Amino acid sequence: MKSVMKRHTRSLGNIADLQSEIIIENGNVASSTNKIRGKFSIIKEYLIDYTASSNLHGLRYIGEKQRTIVEKIFWLFMFSSSVILCSVLIRQIWIRWNERPVIVSFAETYTPVWQIPYPAVTICVETKVKQSKFNFTEYFRLYNDPTTYVNLTVEERLLYEDVMLLCDEHLAPPYARKFSIVNETIENLRELAPDISETFSGCSWKNTPTKCSELFSTMITQKGFCYTFNSLGAEDLFRVENLHTDYEHLEYSKKNESWSLEGGYPPNTPLETYPHRGSGYGAKAGLSLSLTVKKIDLDYLCTGPIQGFKIYLHNPAELPRFSQQYFRSPLSQEVIVAVKPKMMTTSEGLKPYDAHRRQCYFPSERYLHYFKVYTQANCEMECLTNFTFARCGCVHFGLPHGPDMAVCNAGSVACLTKAQMELEAIEIKSAFASEKNANDTMGEARKVAARCECLPACTSIEYEAETSKEDYDWVAFLKAFEVSSEYLQSFVLARVRIFFKESQFIASRRSELYSRTDFLANCGGLLGLFMGFSILSVAEILYFFSLRLCCVIWNKHTKRHKVENIGVQPKPAKITYIYMD
Repeated sequence: MKSVMKRHTRSLGNIADLQSEIIIENGNVASSTNKIRGKFSIIKEYLIDYTASSNLHGLRYIGEKQRTIVEKIFWLFMFSSSVILCSVLIRQIWIRWNERPVIVSFAETYTPVWQIPYPAVTICVETKVKQSKFNFTEYFRLYNDPTTYVNLTVEERLLYEDVMLLCDEHLAPPYARKFSIVNETIENLRELAPDISETFSGCSWKNTPTKCSELFSTMITQKGFCYTFNSLGAEDLFRVENLHTDYEHLEYSKKNESWSLEGGYPPNTPLETYPHRGSGYGAKAGLSLSLTVKKIDLDYLCTGPIQGFKIYLHNPAELPRFSQQYFRSPLSQEVIVAVKPKMMTTSEGLKPYDAHRRQCYFPSERYLHYFKVYTQANCEMECLTNFTFARCGCVHFGLPHGPDMAVCNAGSVACLTKAQMELEAIEIKSAFASEKNANDTMGEARKVAARCECLPACTSIEYEAETSKEDYDWVAFLKAFEVSSEYLQSFVLARVRIFFKESQFIASRRSELYSRTDFLANCGGLLGLFMGFSILSVAEILYFFSLRLCCVIWNKHTKRHKVENIGVQPKPAKITYIYMD
């Protein structure tokens, strides 16, 4: 028997050559020719997976494979419409929250008047100079007549120009000197002005007769020498370190004991404190004044034909603004003044908001250079000082100003008046923004006005006055006390009574129209109504397009790495089989 041996060789081939044709999907090995998808197909499958799992209304119908194209288009339209409508409504809520976040409402409870200070009362006499010492009408004729002007001494001319600062603006001579020697001007006006004893003939506080000099103190204002009651002292009102040292605007230093505009009176503050606080309502719980003017001192040229007194009610922490409302006390009349407080507070929830959004400043947010206490009136007065100095190169002596600022005189009165009108116009309608021929001073003044931004204080107190007047027959009254007729013919009297109208009032409160919680609740309500949206929906979206996506990519990368490891194994040797017959 013949033996035959056959050699058959069979190679397993290079498995690495098959790597590119093998992929692993869902634990199964499949050919790339049947399973490879493009990027678009992968994204599509991923979105279908999301729509099938999402809890948003309508999305699962779009991704279901068994739905017809018509059904998918319907649900896609409904879902898109809901998203658009919901976005429009949320935008409206955002605009209201962003632009008008504040609502002003009345407080839930009444505020008694003893929790707020009695108003500061500032009285200015219309008779600016005593005619018995300086006959303004006579000097007006002498000064404005070229033939008599040369006969006036230098002292008389300077004195007349100083007095012109207190008279009506149209009387001011344009050729007078523009700047004052301020110490001399103040001393001249002080010497000629009626003092407290000549202005007040009797005072009563809370139905108790009191010396007027103990209640009232001298205040230098834009209207000259006036007399004020219940105002803060200079140390509490001004930043005296920034003011000039030529003279004092407030000639007394009554110390504020406990009150602040923001915090009011502490709970343990006694009823009798300073500034004085209200203790009730009615004439017996207020201030009564008997005012007087000597007939010989009356002048009808400087301030016009109306004689008597101007009375200002204001916050104790601010200076009176003479452009604001005041009331008059005419001669030979009694004026009854019923005061109604207006108080505005602001909730703590508005502090995180920008001041322009809430439309007020908290004390720590706005610094004034000349005032310690921020109020809108103090800010506007400081703004007027800076604007006038930029426009005219000087300021009125009645305005708080720094040591490096010159003081205006009669030759600058026209500029002072024009500057005040310009500032009011620029605050109202930015009238100078379109001016093409503005000079350098106007350009600088416009920059000053732009920096003012005198918003109200977040806590503010104002006092409204309801007045009634009756004839005051003081002559018959004094004759009953057998006062001599000669004495009665030398004076003219007036009487004023100032008191709170009611023992309590309703304050206003500035609070959030929409808090952050309200804003989220409104947005969440709309999203839930139109789309079934919730916080978990946000978590679901973040999960699908971050964590889950990363996990899918990682799993594919891991499986691809396993396939690559198979491809790098050693190439197997050939196996030879020997068959023997």
